[in-house]
Amino acid sequence: MILGRELTAGERAASQRNYIRYCFVNGASYVCLGENVLVLFAAALGVPDAVVALLGAAVYVGFAFLPPGVKVVARRGAALCQADFWMARNFAALFTATAALAAPHSIAAASAILLAGALAFYACRSAGSVLLTPLLGDISASDEAPGVIGRGQAWFNASAVAALAAIGAILARWHGAGAYVAIIVTGALMGMASTSFLRGIRETGAIKDAASTPLRPGMRRAMRSRDLRRLSAAWFLLNLASMMLVPVSTLALKRGCGYTDAQALACAFVQYVSGCAVSFASGPLCRAFGPRRVLVASALGFLAAPFLWFAAPAGAGAPMFGLALFLWLGGIYFLMMNATGSYFLLACPDKADQVPGSVAFYLVSGGGAGLLGSVLSPWLVTRCAEWAPRLGMSAHGGKIGPYRLYFACLVPLMVCSLATALALETKLYEYHGRHGETALRRAVAFGHHRRH
Repeated sequence: MILGRELTAGERAASQRNYIRYCFVNGASYVCLGENVLVLFAAALGVPDAVVALLGAAVYVGFAFLPPGVKVVARRGAALCQADFWMARNFAALFTATAALAAPHSIAAASAILLAGALAFYACRSAGSVLLTPLLGDISASDEAPGVIGRGQAWFNASAVAALAAIGAILARWHGAGAYVAIIVTGALMGMASTSFLRGIRETGAIKDAASTPLRPGMRRAMRSRDLRRLSAAWFLLNLASMMLVPVSTLALKRGCGYTDAQALACAFVQYVSGCAVSFASGPLCRAFGPRRVLVASALGFLAAPFLWFAAPAGAGAPMFGLALFLWLGGIYFLMMNATGSYFLLACPDKADQVPGSVAFYLVSGGGAGLLGSVLSPWLVTRCAEWAPRLGMSAHGGKIGPYRLYFACLVPLMVCSLATALALETKLYEYHGRHGETALRRAVAFGHHRRH
């Protein structure tokens, strides 16, 4: 509800409680509908590897739908915008579950349903949460905001980890596409229920007014900044590296190493636990070393991943490899996401430029990378399946061979992402000198608030 005035202390507290309740319910919902479950659902249906690779790109293609989200905020406000799109997002998840009905008759039809549902799901997620971070600033005093963000993430993480453990236990006993359908339906219903808390949030109306201003002039103005252009290039390549690495890694464990669904979900569980731990550590790391160095470390971490795949066992007899790999990938991914948000706010301290600047940034670096990845990843995974047997090398033989070749082909991309991260300028000390320690801590806290 938009009040058109500053919130009282009691109204801020009530809105913050509703936000934290939303995070708690949404955490369990998200892991039931997220990338790992979707990839395993696709594998259970028997869809081609190229389609699974496309599912990984859908996360980033969804960033192209940020401008419609801003338009809805201008009409409805940030909280109701997210509530409306979150409802649509969960209906899209229910649609993906119907792929199980089509699969026995046509894998092509099941693949089309999965792709359409995933794209709609991630489009609604991006459009809905486009101005969530400014909303938290609107319902919080300057000294309250970091605590609200931290508590929201903590409750989100707690419910997500509990839900992952429950999903793993379910898949250890029940197998096949039917189990995934039940998980997806449960997650969608929980996600719909979480929107009731969003509708209870009170806001001043400042975000609605800001969203009513034309986006394009502000987007062009923000992207004239050399720092944002360099950050866009670095995050473009890091996003591309992530989308081509993580989903296919899950697929390689499943189809290349012969992992069971429960073993693959255990890897996802470790990935998420690692991400939670790193998220709490990344704030102090960014304050101590600066987000540029953290981004460089993330790029180095991605570069190491293809080499780890050459140590992968050829079967499921060594589950510790998958656990170690996803422990590594989870930490690197969340380091990258958190440091990128912090660097953006340090490089774009003017609040008038942050809304259009963030839309332009996510369109270029998220949506652009998603579009390129949606072409490149399916093509490469298909070609590697053809190339691997012709090479006559033992490392590229067997079921895991094409996946090892695929990850080896990603090394040049990882090197380019490292080069663009190294090209970023250090912003930590300049921002600290101009705005002080309190402002730096707040910028890092807001930069670490992720879309779920």
